[in-house]
Amino acid sequence: MLHFLKIPFFILLISLSFPVSAEVWETSVETAFQKAKKEGKPIFIDVYADWCGYCKTLKKEIYPKKEVRKEMSKFVLLSLDGDRFPNLKKKYSVTGYPTLLFLDKNGSLTEKIAGMPDHKMVIRTLQSAYLKRDKEVVLLGELEKDPENNLLLLKIGEYYYEARDYKKSADFFYRSFASEDPRTPENRHKALFNLGLSFSELKNWEKTIKTFSLYLDKFPTGRAKAAYYYRGDAHKALGNKKEATEDLKKALELSTDPEEKKEIQDLLNQI
Repeated sequence: MLHFLKIPFFILLISLSFPVSAEVWETSVETAFQKAKKEGKPIFIDVYADWCGYCKTLKKEIYPKKEVRKEMSKFVLLSLDGDRFPNLKKKYSVTGYPTLLFLDKNGSLTEKIAGMPDHKMVIRTLQSAYLKRDKEVVLLGELEKDPENNLLLLKIGEYYYEARDYKKSADFFYRSFASEDPRTPENRHKALFNLGLSFSELKNWEKTIKTFSLYLDKFPTGRAKAAYYYRGDAHKALGNKKEATEDLKKALELSTDPEEKKEIQDLLNQI
């Protein structure tokens, strides 16, 4: 009799020693985004630094709470050392740690927490972000009701640009630029500039040059420095050394940021 009583007691000890369902934190951006699309889940990114004490508190004291884990289970979890991902920091304006980013399944930002939150704030934000998990569907639904709204077309273009679907972003940026909607005409210059960025990401250098040339012609007082930079980079990719040099030198003259100037000079040195 005693022999049989030992078995369930031993099993009970094992079950108490390990969590029933520990969170799986991805450490690869590509893997996390693929998983999100496959499972149709939004993404929760914990951006930390090894030296950050609050980051450790989050992982040891906040995330393990039952009510927090319940909301986190609805997300693909991604943990990234921010110092190793400068592009991510720049894209989402991460200026300190911890920073918590909440994205929909296509990688578009829906919520953000900068600094150390308590568990209630984490829960509230997770719930809010989960409600916005179908941001694409919501935006397209609004567009059906108002198809010429150039502000909405611009927002959808920005959505697809964030999601790295540059073909779709180019389509919506062009539609926003071409729209005759009189309500927000100031969006036309944003749409045209972003159209150039989309073509640059697609490595369609000819269209990149044409778009930024049109931008500089129509909006000479706009973002000229960046327009010259991207057009110069496109000329460089096509082997147009003279045009690339001229554009990049203009971008260099207009720049006041030391890091930016160094980046432009590096491109010039490669020609």
